Amino acid sequence: MNDRQTPSLITRSHVFAVAFFVAFIFLLYQAALLLAPFSAALIWAAILTLALQPLYRKILALLRGRAGLASLVMTALTLILIIGPAVFLLTILATQAVGLYEWAAEGVRSGDAAELWNRLSGYFSEKILTSPLLAGIDVRGMLVSGLSQFSSGLASQIGGMLKNTALLAVDLVIMIVVLFFFFRKGESYYTNALGLLPFPQERKLSIARKLHDTFSAVINGVFLIALGQGIMTGIGFALFGVSFPVFWGFLAAIAALLPVGGAALVWVPGALYLFLTGAKVKGILLACWGLILVSLPDNFLKPMLIGKKAKLPTLFLFFGILGGLKVYGFLGILFGPLIVTLLTAFLQIYREEYSENGDGK
Repeated sequence: MNDRQTPSLITRSHVFAVAFFVAFIFLLYQAALLLAPFSAALIWAAILTLALQPLYRKILALLRGRAGLASLVMTALTLILIIGPAVFLLTILATQAVGLYEWAAEGVRSGDAAELWNRLSGYFSEKILTSPLLAGIDVRGMLVSGLSQFSSGLASQIGGMLKNTALLAVDLVIMIVVLFFFFRKGESYYTNALGLLPFPQERKLSIARKLHDTFSAVINGVFLIALGQGIMTGIGFALFGVSFPVFWGFLAAIAALLPVGGAALVWVPGALYLFLTGAKVKGILLACWGLILVSLPDNFLKPMLIGKKAKLPTLFLFFGILGGLKVYGFLGILFGPLIVTLLTAFLQIYREEYSENGDGK
């Protein structure tokens, strides 16, 4: 008979670890439920804080390291220069989206849309618009219907967001408060979160660097350029007499995120519309404006702002935009591609740290 006792496979430390992680996951889930109603405000605050971090550091240096005062100044500047104008433009955008829907519907009823289509058909010749590939397809109806549905859908989404003034006000207040604390304590939050990762210090710094480079590339190399193209398109439309310039500028900013066509998908039809409705000089001037001030700068600004630190997955960005709009609504225009690019960074980290090294050492 063997008097030696077989060591137990389950020890008190194992039981404690299981109980701890069960409780920890439960608490994380409850915390997520608490924060879920304010997720949009928190996400926008985090994005603005990260994007404006270089400016915050300069202000902090000017104020000789007084973090509280620097955070207050940055929060005020963000409110005045970014949040306030953004809410104002959203209000105008909702109004113009409704106006565009009504204009498109009236054009169909009055026959103006048919007249414009006939001019377009004559301009492009029968070979293109009467091609056998388009036989049996009501292209004109599809275009008008698609434009109407897009404008009405955008109007209802933005209008619904602006209609609930109390909820919007609460979200704005939360975002402003969170902005202040993110500016003031963001670095310590970042350090603490990084410290939770179960990796050696060198790998933590590598992960942080890759994520920072990716985020900077997305913000500077994609969204700032898209925003600039949208603004320049809207200004061009307003200068040369195209109706609903804010709406078209917003649409151009979204189109600028696409891998093919970009903002030209908006300003080219705008110039063509002016040309076909008799304003030929304005149409030519808008085409020159779009080519020189909207689309051409994209070719040298993106390489300059993105650099070689982060390679953006163009195809996945495209699906990130479409999927982000469907899942997250208006926030998804930024949040969807950001998730895709951050996932790409994590996959790169996994490949470098584990797949290629095998044992992770």
